[in-house]
Amino acid sequence: MPKIEKRYITSMNEGGTPCYKSEKIGKHLNLKNLFFKNEIENPTNSFKDRVGALLVSHARSWDYKKSICASNGNQGASIAAYCSLEGMKCINLIPNKIDVGKRAQMIAYNSEIFIKGELVDDIVKYALEDKYTDYYQATPIYNPLTIEAQKTISFEIWKQIGIPEWIIIPMGSGELLTSLSKGFFELKKSNLIKTVPRLIGVQSALSSPIVDEFINKKGKKDLKKDIQNSHALGILVKEPIYKNLAIKFIKESNGTVVAIPEELIVSSVDELVRNEGIFAEPSSALTLAAVNQLNNRNFFDPNDQIVCLITGSGLKAPYILEAISSQTKTSGKGSIIITKLKIMSQISLSSIKGITGTKIKDIIGSISLAAVYQHLYDLESKGLIYRRKEGKNVLYFISDIGKRVLDALDILLTLI
Repeated sequence: MPKIEKRYITSMNEGGTPCYKSEKIGKHLNLKNLFFKNEIENPTNSFKDRVGALLVSHARSWDYKKSICASNGNQGASIAAYCSLEGMKCINLIPNKIDVGKRAQMIAYNSEIFIKGELVDDIVKYALEDKYTDYYQATPIYNPLTIEAQKTISFEIWKQIGIPEWIIIPMGSGELLTSLSKGFFELKKSNLIKTVPRLIGVQSALSSPIVDEFINKKGKKDLKKDIQNSHALGILVKEPIYKNLAIKFIKESNGTVVAIPEELIVSSVDELVRNEGIFAEPSSALTLAAVNQLNNRNFFDPNDQIVCLITGSGLKAPYILEAISSQTKTSGKGSIIITKLKIMSQISLSSIKGITGTKIKDIIGSISLAAVYQHLYDLESKGLIYRRKEGKNVLYFISDIGKRVLDALDILLTLI
């Protein structure tokens, strides 16, 4: 084990994300105090940047030069970004089923990627192989600092709006809910708060092992079918390692669980974009779907403070591109629009350091390099992107108008 030589801090101004009151959706639902804690505003567009900053800081403090991470997306993307910032080598082990934007971020940040299985459950064991013994271990289930980093969300919510009656959290492994619960219970133990919020854990109905266990539901789902049909890939976990802890914390807070049908996840993504200006990945939009479902059952008091946790950006999820494509009238026009939108999405996800045309081609795959540069020329001529030469490389960045296009997908077809 390397000796600690220094205290090291690496940061890209992660954390401090807004927790703001809903105006349109809250009013429509007659919920006067509905809030969104928007973790999309972190550097790589997810809550995992809190983890990336802490783990890479810890790695550098121990003088590690390399990092290994097995994850289903956001943590791997964030670790790759912070390792790139520090000049560290990063290896990401990922499942076959992963949101394309998360894989794109890993590639953009120069991470080596190895696909090891269908689900995150299948891959974590590979991070412990002997060949990685000199790598810093950034796999979520093997590094307890992941929980410590994520619990800071609890502290921020408390400082921003006080202690709400309800916090709604998406669950895959149950790790995030466990993190927030730890934070709130620490605040209570320190006599800074008197009560903790009631926790609502949310999963997709196609893959809901924690919800099923909580309500004592019998029988196992066909996971093969779930994999093929679920949009919420970021929380698709077969055997959640934090299942028992998550259930314990939900019960101790007098909370509950909800399983959301896939069609409601899709409509919730659209509802957030059109009413709150938040483009959330499907795994995040689950929280709004839970509000709608529970409110229909008169679960909430109109005056309750309710916080929906929005964990990651919709730019990381490929299905939204397909949804837009299906709106076009001809396959030719749809193909052109989708390709341009994919390119813009990858440039946006690499906005910190920029991205080359070659890397865009590697990410998208089924397109020639010449075609990529033709699309880049078209996008640049419309002011949606811009280029900058650094050494021998030409790097592309998203422009302000390009950001507005991606933030307002309902007008995308008229701008490209």
